[in-house]
Amino acid sequence: MSALTVLPPAPPGVVPYITGYSREQNITPRLTNLGGEGLGFVDETPHDRDSFGVLWVRPSLLPKGRRGEPMLKEAAVHPFRQRRAMRDQRCQVCTRPPEDPEGPCLYLMRDSGRPVEEGERTTSPPVCVPCAGISVQLCPRLRRHHVAAWVEYAPAWGVVGIVHDPVTLAPMGRDEEVAYDSPAARWVVAGRLVSELHGVTPVNLADEFARLGRDRLEEEFARVVELAA
Repeated sequence: MSALTVLPPAPPGVVPYITGYSREQNITPRLTNLGGEGLGFVDETPHDRDSFGVLWVRPSLLPKGRRGEPMLKEAAVHPFRQRRAMRDQRCQVCTRPPEDPEGPCLYLMRDSGRPVEEGERTTSPPVCVPCAGISVQLCPRLRRHHVAAWVEYAPAWGVVGIVHDPVTLAPMGRDEEVAYDSPAARWVVAGRLVSELHGVTPVNLADEFARLGRDRLEEEFARVVELAA
């Protein structure tokens, strides 16, 4: 049974919380070498680093009405909102925390020909079951090809960002995954958080949608629309 066959129609226009917008910019201030200890910004503030000490881009934080158009086709992700959703295990669409803080979280990914695996790394925050039902209908990358799993534990593994040369401070390439315990972590400017998935139980979303039932899903879809307004 397809997950789509048991769902009520998704409300149009729902924009996931982590989506980037056209007027939002990611700023990388002028870099400096901190005496061989790694990168820093010349005007660095305590907000420029995460709890592991890694330097991050400075994303603009604008009210919803001033953000411009959602960049859905480009799959743009806002660094601060992505990191917050990953860190706090909140739904990437509606920001709702897990119903059971001690229970598993649902992760939804594009199908790469295999189920979600133990120890897999991802930059995709969790999603609640109703928002998974919206995502598989509205997101072109997930509509026909997706996999899902309940995950018991998703610790921070590292970041995705641009590594810089320790001598010249010039970028050494494009975005790449960098583990927090890697020497390269001192020389990266991060833009997304990477988590590692443990206690993975692959799931058929159709079963999860059927468990909630169509009436409950319709109520939840309406709730998501209000939150996204």
